[in-house]
Amino acid sequence: MFTMQQIYKAYFDCRKSKRNTINALKFEFNLENNLHELLKELNNRTYNPARSVCFAVLEPTPREIFAADFKDRIVHHLLINEIGEIFEKKFIFDSCSCRKNKGTHFCIDRLKNFIKKITKNYTKRTYYYQLDISGFFMSIDKQILYNLIESRIKKEKTAKKWENKILWLSKKIIFNEPTENCIYKGNKNLLKLIPDRKSLFKAREGKGLPIGNYSSQFFANIYLNELDQFIKRKLKCKYYVRYVDDIILLSKSRKELRLWKNKIDIFLQKNLLLKLNPKKQIFQSVDKGVDFLGYFIKPKYNLVRKRVKKNLKRKLYFYKKLLNYNNPDDKLLKKILSSINSYYGHFKHANSFRLRKHLHENHFGILKKFFIPANKEFTHFKINKIK
Repeated sequence: MFTMQQIYKAYFDCRKSKRNTINALKFEFNLENNLHELLKELNNRTYNPARSVCFAVLEPTPREIFAADFKDRIVHHLLINEIGEIFEKKFIFDSCSCRKNKGTHFCIDRLKNFIKKITKNYTKRTYYYQLDISGFFMSIDKQILYNLIESRIKKEKTAKKWENKILWLSKKIIFNEPTENCIYKGNKNLLKLIPDRKSLFKAREGKGLPIGNYSSQFFANIYLNELDQFIKRKLKCKYYVRYVDDIILLSKSRKELRLWKNKIDIFLQKNLLLKLNPKKQIFQSVDKGVDFLGYFIKPKYNLVRKRVKKNLKRKLYFYKKLLNYNNPDDKLLKKILSSINSYYGHFKHANSFRLRKHLHENHFGILKKFFIPANKEFTHFKINKIK
């Protein structure tokens, strides 16, 4: 049986980032009853996911997002709280995303450390192969994913009742079809900009997980752990990092990298029914730089990617127009501040002092009235207390 203690923990984990959403506020309005009702549904196995909200985002590229109902988000956290550690101990050290303390900056630092090691402190020529899986989330096979979870859970040799409830809930989440009877938000026409290979509406039967769900990110790591193990154990690739489906392998041998790439392609197609994206493959020397996770990494330094700088400039232009025509309240100012500081938080992990200062001096305009640098390094900003 699931317990109220487990439900409460999942609820508190879930609300950390979603507390101010309409769905969260509605759920909290009658919190005790809603949690008791959810617990009852789970233990009676009458639980079914609610309708998802579908919308499109345009940055950094057009994507289709399915936002689960707040109640369902609690259930996602509940499942991952139960089985997360079981899978975490089987993951390799160098797979990143949706893992504690293993976000983009950890991944970048890990790659830079690998480059330094394999090049003998930048004295030996080294090559890299950067690979990307075509339409990854939309190509995940649900049955293969469930089989991987089932196999791992059964190997734990836990109580049969616990095993059964976990597998039942895993199946409920994995085989749910968020496209059915979903609620559209925003401009529905924007969904037409989504390529077929990136749309859950166009996914083949039994394929695809919704982008935007915490559970999907966790399931993605379980799915691609099979690839991680193949690369580390079979190919014996020592210098390898993965962030979701963005993969980088390092070697001193061009021939070895080509061989690895071909074997990876065969493994993906045979075991996971996935394909490498032929248009997103880069094979060159590391001294020419590695374009990875919003940074351009050179052997002794890294820079902010041009597209990220362009995106911030476009947002600053929008914010200036917004503040010119509105009398901003604290809520709006905090929202803008959060957006700007998010970009500057990204910038400070690169050699970017001049960039940070330049943007403030030349692109803030009226924003300077409301936001001031928190320090001389321009690492982040704070709201100016205007009298």
